[in-house]
Amino acid sequence: MKRLMVKNSVFLLLVAGLIWTASANAVPSFARKYDMNCSGCHTAYPQLNSIGREFKETGYRFATDSAKGVNQEISDFLQLEKHVPMSGILISRPYDKKDSGDAKVRAIHEVEIILAGNIAKNWSGFFEMEAEDENDFEPEIGPAVLTYNHNQAFNVQAGWSPIFWADAYGILVDHFRLTRGHLGAIDQSFGGADGDSSLRALRQNIGVFGRVGAGRVFYNVNWSGDAKDAEGENASTISALVDFDITPNIMVGAFGMSGENENTGAGMAKRDYSRAGVQFQADVADARIQAIFVTASDDLASGIGDEDNDAFSIQGFWTFTDDTLRPTWVPLIRYDSYETNDGNDDFNELTFNLTYYFNQNIRAYVEYWDRFDAPTSAQEDDRLTLQIIAAF
Repeated sequence: MKRLMVKNSVFLLLVAGLIWTASANAVPSFARKYDMNCSGCHTAYPQLNSIGREFKETGYRFATDSAKGVNQEISDFLQLEKHVPMSGILISRPYDKKDSGDAKVRAIHEVEIILAGNIAKNWSGFFEMEAEDENDFEPEIGPAVLTYNHNQAFNVQAGWSPIFWADAYGILVDHFRLTRGHLGAIDQSFGGADGDSSLRALRQNIGVFGRVGAGRVFYNVNWSGDAKDAEGENASTISALVDFDITPNIMVGAFGMSGENENTGAGMAKRDYSRAGVQFQADVADARIQAIFVTASDDLASGIGDEDNDAFSIQGFWTFTDDTLRPTWVPLIRYDSYETNDGNDDFNELTFNLTYYFNQNIRAYVEYWDRFDAPTSAQEDDRLTLQIIAAF
């Protein structure tokens, strides 16, 4: 109980600080700091455009920052409404209903507080604390990342984060999703050898990343622990990612990871696992298409043999804008297909989402998810959700 009271007290202090630092314009901290609209770095918030990707990869700063001395002068720090790097997100689900369950009124579904920005010359950080209704609003630590930004070609990152956090295209990370549901291909535990978790799960990471080849090639190499293992015990997971910008608007990438899970329980065999795949993103006019294919191999829990499963997701959305280029309506459609049980069980799902942006940082959407194909061991299902997201 005492531990919970301490955690809740810290969370409330952060909320109080957020309220104190929020400006009258109620825009996220990066936009406040640079006096720019969110659309400067985003297509449809939180999806990044090329400027936003560069901003993230260079430690939440623009190329002109070093010349201007951003965040170096004491006088700058006194302008708290601009330079305290804190943002908050409130998520409401006024209506949420699965066909297989009861309707829920989740007036407040989730609260997030984010501290992110350049800490000092060549250093940047990201920290998120969140509380969700599923966990009785008990505060939890989300991604926490510390980065040494040496130059465009070489940076060092340490984090409690998804394995490919450094990748700014946002397909593998899931941090830039526009929907309630997660991208199917990165949301599967497959055979479960990786701590019965998914590619988007938090884990202890140490890695390097950067851009080479005139900025057209992005790479990321990591050494990590098992998913959800907060102490990174017997870390053995090696991962690598390469993205190539065919044109400024078309990217293809390939990735892979391999590890051994020793935390399987007393008397149980160690389990090897591997993941490999490709990803794709294309911007055509005001449309964005994203796709990912993952193939997975997991040792069986018995220690004899393994199982192989595949997963595929593709989604597209169109960003309608007003005269100021602020997003207004964003319709999205996604198809997810994945296997379990050594490829013997197939799941197929469709997601339809229609989002409206009241302004650059407040949006609401209605989303319909349909699992229209499932094995006899599971069941077909659908879900209708109304969700409101306010970032400030």
